[in-house]
Amino acid sequence: MTTTVMGQQITAYPGLDDNGSTVDLTVFRGEAERDAAHRSGVIRLLMLRLPPAAKFVISHLNNAEKLVFTQNPHGSIDKLIADCTMAAVDQLVPESPPMNRAGFEALFEAVRAEQIDTIFTITAIVAKVFGASTRINKDLKSTKSLAMFAAVTDIRSQLEQLIYPGFIAATGAANLMRLPRYVAGVEKRLEKLRAGAVTRDSQALVVIQKLEDEYDSALEKVPQGARVPAPLAQVKWMLEEMRISLFAQELGTAYSVSEKRIRKAMKDGLARL
Repeated sequence: MTTTVMGQQITAYPGLDDNGSTVDLTVFRGEAERDAAHRSGVIRLLMLRLPPAAKFVISHLNNAEKLVFTQNPHGSIDKLIADCTMAAVDQLVPESPPMNRAGFEALFEAVRAEQIDTIFTITAIVAKVFGASTRINKDLKSTKSLAMFAAVTDIRSQLEQLIYPGFIAATGAANLMRLPRYVAGVEKRLEKLRAGAVTRDSQALVVIQKLEDEYDSALEKVPQGARVPAPLAQVKWMLEEMRISLFAQELGTAYSVSEKRIRKAMKDGLARL
């Protein structure tokens, strides 16, 4: 939409904006910013309208899932399932969501039909992640080696960045599918450390920490209240793939990743500010 203000034409892009418990219609400065916000708004609008799924899902979890879900960072299984539900809706919403009511109504019916099956797919993935995380934390608690101190500190920090209240929906469906491989990579790394690969691990740790420091600096350049550009947000997951290439090469990466590619992604992301 274009308006004239003090003799100048100003173009703004209308879309939905997710406010957590409500959804607003607002305008954005750019098309890319609007598209990212609008998709989140559509997901929230669907969440507000879809029938609650938690009771049904919890009653159909298997015993192993119920057991690992008792040790979750969300505080309750209900909150955990709500997080899984939002991730499921995210997976079912196309990259270019509808911009009108008729399109939204059609999407609502499609999401409602697939919602439960998709939630169960996600809970199975999350159960694997929690199971691996429990094993890793148990292993870390038993580690007394001073030579492994830096690696253990780094692993704890990595897990905190991956698993936290609300991480399931925040991670997004696409990256969530890769999360079991990332925690499996941590287990492989610990196996190698136990086998004596401390020096090699230390060398790789220098590389990943430098990249992560550069990423933190890039994020600090995003204006307060502004959305992180998609290419810059994706760097977080490129760094996880880089960790696989450095510490658990045998698991393979989802795509080609290198220091050069990561730095280019950061540069491209900052160029969109």
